[in-house]
Amino acid sequence: MSINTTNPYVNNNQLSSIEQDVLWEFAKLSDKVKRAANLARLTAESPNESLLDELRTLEKRMGLVLTLFQASVWAVIMDSQAAEEARAQLQQQEQDAIRGGEDVSYDDQLRRQWEEEADDSLIQ
Repeated sequence: MSINTTNPYVNNNQLSSIEQDVLWEFAKLSDKVKRAANLARLTAESPNESLLDELRTLEKRMGLVLTLFQASVWAVIMDSQAAEEARAQLQQQEQDAIRGGEDVSYDDQLRRQWEEEADDSLIQ
């Protein structure tokens, strides 16, 4: 007779029907916890080697994914810093040209337009 199929508290006259049902649920839960503990003990005593090998392979792959992700984030940060430095340098050159009374050449205008387009494409 299994605790999961038959309520052992059903014929107890000292318990209400709700109490009988609650006790039965606790008994089923206790049985499941005992079975889970037994499975955990068996697994700890004799680990599944093929499962451990698969988990080691997964761990290596996840390490590779993490490394690639970190490298990608680093590359994006470095690109944005380089673009910001180029923008600041260009602004400094323009300010120097304005202070010096020099006109910004056509080549400088084309270079600035090209850099702005390159920055916009990096952002997108």
